[in-house]
Amino acid sequence: MTKLTSRKLETSDYPFFMDVVSTSLEWQEEECKVEDLTEYLSSYKMYNGEWRVWLDGNHLIGISYVLEWSPANEKPWIGTIIVHENFRGKGYGKAILNEIGMVLSDNGHKAIFAGCPIQRDSWLLFLGKCGFEQFKVEEDDTTHKKFMISVKPL
Repeated sequence: MTKLTSRKLETSDYPFFMDVVSTSLEWQEEECKVEDLTEYLSSYKMYNGEWRVWLDGNHLIGISYVLEWSPANEKPWIGTIIVHENFRGKGYGKAILNEIGMVLSDNGHKAIFAGCPIQRDSWLLFLGKCGFEQFKVEEDDTTHKKFMISVKPL
């Protein structure tokens, strides 16, 4: 793995994002189906977060969404991190989180939060392997879905 780079997600990256989503049934069940991706992305515009595409050299690896300031607790949050199936299990997800953490730390932040559906064991294990600690369980007021809130010191 070379040094990862990233850039803002552009509409020209949507086919890649759709491909990544198509290979993750879990993500489709939790977030959106491939055919709803454009509408899904539009629904996030009000939050002032940033969608990024991650590359290793010229290879598109994954996508992330980060809020540097969340209205929930005025702290940074990881909203999404998803790696293309061809690159999963090779340390890219952890490397992406490390890069995000370094930028946030440079911006003066001391921690980053993530909320994960409580039934997504593999997602929770991934966050744990990346240094996140389980903080508390919250229930969404609208859907009554339970989420594990995790935090990682920067």
